Amino acid sequence: MRAALLYITLGSTLASSTTPQKENNDGIHLAISPPCGTLSENVTNVNVGIDLRDIDTIVSFGDSYTDGGAHDGVLCLCLFYLSTENGTRAGGRITNGYVWIEHLANMTGRREALLMDYAISGAVVNASLWPNTAAATGTSASFVNEMATFQNQTHDNLHPDTTLYSIFFGINDYSVSLTQGNELPAAAEDLLGLIDVLTAPPYKAQHVLGLDDYGRGNRTMEGEVYKKIVFDGMDTRHRAALKENKIMKVAYVDFAPLWDAVFGEPGYTAFGYSSDGFCFPSAGQLTTVDEECLDPDTTFYWLHGHPSKQTHKIMADYVYQVLSRCRLQ
Repeated sequence: MRAALLYITLGSTLASSTTPQKENNDGIHLAISPPCGTLSENVTNVNVGIDLRDIDTIVSFGDSYTDGGAHDGVLCLCLFYLSTENGTRAGGRITNGYVWIEHLANMTGRREALLMDYAISGAVVNASLWPNTAAATGTSASFVNEMATFQNQTHDNLHPDTTLYSIFFGINDYSVSLTQGNELPAAAEDLLGLIDVLTAPPYKAQHVLGLDDYGRGNRTMEGEVYKKIVFDGMDTRHRAALKENKIMKVAYVDFAPLWDAVFGEPGYTAFGYSSDGFCFPSAGQLTTVDEECLDPDTTFYWLHGHPSKQTHKIMADYVYQVLSRCRLQ
């Protein structure tokens, strides 16, 4: 199957630019700068070589935080349907508007960034690690399955020097691990193994972006070990590529400082929020009839544990700042 080209142009909602957009976003804004470091340190925000101005295609793998509604990398009306008049999910997204990766696609240096969306709500890295994944998350979706969908397509249009692979998992793995045993180290190794698939022929990926927000404001030793394995693994692969005179540019985005800032200091009001809560108490709620919050435009979460469209915008701004401010040569 040949994947259709999907060019995201958000029109009057977002104008293409090489800098984060200055639209009002209902007064919600990024109130902190992401801390930066290097790959040789503890887990931190870092960018080793990725320049968004070079990117004209983003291949996106992930869970509900990244799910734009397409699931198979091809054109879907969900990418343009944003109404939540009769339901909580804009075009199948687990939020009420565009997700962060859609905004980021519009922040590249190209007028129209191609976004290939494979992310699926509820996805873990490898469902076989968790025998009862479907019971816990409502789906058996996984990075393994998303990769299989990607591999079963023909991708003659992908060029290693202009394609960014975005990989954002861990939230559901962490949640499932709380009741089904700690397989997080194995999940981290499986994630790195799938990165190896992308960097090998025929894809020969040269730009890999890893992201994490496993605890959404909470930290555990097990979760931190998971992050560290992925972080160190990306460092190892980058260094190995250098020794072989190959190109592998990597970046890592840690959302923990952003969640810390909202729930701790300087606090949600510094970002323009009226609440750090949610509009709907269940991520599974499909209608907007009951229990919508009083101020959805200034509430941190839309569905329980899932960012509002305004939060997704500042997540994109955060990622953009990591890629621009935390960039090492």
